[in-house]
Amino acid sequence: MNPWRPFPMLRLVFPFLAGIITALSLGALILLPVWPAVILLVLLYFSPRMSRTLMSYRTRWMPGLFIYGFLFLIAFQLTILHKPLAWKDHFGNKPEGTFLGIVSEPPSTRSNYIKTVLKVIQRRDAGKWDPVRGKALTYFYTKRNNDLIQYGDVILFHTGFKKIADQSNPHSFRYATYLNMKGISHQSYVFASNWKKIPIPSPDFFKRFAFQLRDRLLNILRSNDITGKEFAVASALLLGYVEDLDDELRKDYAATGAMHILSVSGMHVGIIYVFLEFLLAFLSRHKTGRILKTIILLVFIWFYAFLTGLSPCVMRAAAMLSLPIIAKLLGRPSDILNILSASIIFILMIDPFLVLDVGFQLSYLAVIGIVWLYKPIYDLFTFTSRIPDKIWSILAVSIAAQLSTLPITLYTFHQFPNYFMLTNIFVIPLSSLIIYDGILVLATGSIPFICHVLARILDFLIWFLNTVIHFIEQLPFSTIRGIYPGILEMMLLYFLLVTGFLLLTTRRSTWLFIFMITLLMVNISILHTKIQRLNSTRFIVYNSRNSSLFQFSSRDHAVVFYDIYTFADENYFVKLRQTVQGDHDAHGIRIKRFNWLESKIPKAGIPNTFTVLSKSGHFFKFCGKRIGILNKKIPKGFTASMPLDYLIISGNPVVNLRDVQKIFRPGMVILDGRNSGFRINQWLDTAKTMKIPCHSVNKNGAFEIEF
Repeated sequence: MNPWRPFPMLRLVFPFLAGIITALSLGALILLPVWPAVILLVLLYFSPRMSRTLMSYRTRWMPGLFIYGFLFLIAFQLTILHKPLAWKDHFGNKPEGTFLGIVSEPPSTRSNYIKTVLKVIQRRDAGKWDPVRGKALTYFYTKRNNDLIQYGDVILFHTGFKKIADQSNPHSFRYATYLNMKGISHQSYVFASNWKKIPIPSPDFFKRFAFQLRDRLLNILRSNDITGKEFAVASALLLGYVEDLDDELRKDYAATGAMHILSVSGMHVGIIYVFLEFLLAFLSRHKTGRILKTIILLVFIWFYAFLTGLSPCVMRAAAMLSLPIIAKLLGRPSDILNILSASIIFILMIDPFLVLDVGFQLSYLAVIGIVWLYKPIYDLFTFTSRIPDKIWSILAVSIAAQLSTLPITLYTFHQFPNYFMLTNIFVIPLSSLIIYDGILVLATGSIPFICHVLARILDFLIWFLNTVIHFIEQLPFSTIRGIYPGILEMMLLYFLLVTGFLLLTTRRSTWLFIFMITLLMVNISILHTKIQRLNSTRFIVYNSRNSSLFQFSSRDHAVVFYDIYTFADENYFVKLRQTVQGDHDAHGIRIKRFNWLESKIPKAGIPNTFTVLSKSGHFFKFCGKRIGILNKKIPKGFTASMPLDYLIISGNPVVNLRDVQKIFRPGMVILDGRNSGFRINQWLDTAKTMKIPCHSVNKNGAFEIEF
């Protein structure tokens, strides 16, 4: 028997994913014709002779090939068409002018500006309005307290959009890439006098209503004295509102492996489903009641998905729950892998770029891990008592989910929570109680006494959860940090996981051999990375706005220079260290020195063993390369020639690049983050005219070169 036969939808996922990944891998916008595949499918269906030929034993593979090709082309086309560069009417083609836009995400309000994402729909050109498309990150400055923006508001504004630059440092979060995956390619800052709301009904009434309802529910929590960290966790857990989560709270939850409960996911939707299933159980007695129950369940599940912002995890859970609910009504059997596969295709047809979303990846990988690994892990131990069995069941689910997401978690977050099993023993039951109690608090908002009592219980439960999470995070060796596997290591770890699972379930020597070979390849890859680090000699200019920050590194040694002597913010030096920490961890830097640039001592802070670097004032010699930093105006009459391989311009000095070229004749000019945007643009234009290689960290991220 063909082992794939029970899973038809699973077989269709692979060509669909292949089409999306191929389109994303191509930098160019190539549209492949779909009509050949359509014609073949039509002929296959309507031509009896062709059908008989293709269905014969020898050619039985051909219909599947046609279907795979069709799905590949459809996925490819959808992905290309989702790229903003493929739109001729994208507003970025004419980025300056008067525009009309719709607020497409709930805005974030600060003291003097409002941050939101706009769906730009029209541009005024030559006295008429032309339709345009695209999303933009927009900051609306405001002087009036009554300037409130809500989801779905139509805004008339005048501005000039700019492409979002990649300002990231090595091994840090790439914010520009994250926004591009969401279809946001431009940003704008709009003055208070250059925008106003237009009294036009929102075109997305349903979603606008959902977000307005969410704001009302948040006010119920606030009015019942749920504040601070308790409010932050309650709003995130129940309604997907994460604006009030501070860095300390995120750090505690991430370090203990409990971050998943702060983003509304499948667990939350499942709890809502169980709650509704219990309330509507009486409708299952008659056919009409079952139909009504199915409709109510689907409406509430998808409304909750809208209410929490339609994150990839929520969409996955809503789609996966909807299919078995419908199948149960129709009396059809449902398989979890087919449901999982159908939901993947459904969600990626709406937005193919979600395949790059880490939340989407982790959500599906966790479910796949639970489906495949839970039972083999659970069967390892047997308990006769109910409580130990329940605890082991929770641990088995946690281990299964953790194993299936481990490689991509290490690749993305570079850390591993050692006490994740201990965390989940408390987190899973506590979060379930919090969600159930939270639902009752929100449902009884109009009954003050009952709501207040339930709110006090909710406040205590969240306080206890936060206390447990913080206690576990403070335990010794709670987290292993600084793990930086490459893509190859990540893929090998997944293959190792699959072969290990097959070895445990089949007990075949073939899988043992493959497992050992894969393990050897993982070790070879790690060893190769370490050898590369030992031979690495690099020069980096980091993107740091308040201080020049550049580094010389060789093997596991690094010397970092900064030019701020006194710090207005006592935590600023800590922030400087955090800027370089990810890069140090990724390259195995063990010995590091931070030095003040203006120090008059030539060897100050440079280890005697670090012989590849020497310093004289603002000039350095590193591995035979001459590097200088210019942070002041060139003195008048200074004509001495000082050729440099690299020149860093910092501190926004009043200099002309033509004068700089005459004196320093730099092979490369690097503009760091302490320069104004106006001067950077001037220098870049001059460098382009003079054909001088020039790199701006504000526009292109950190400058990094390996010698």
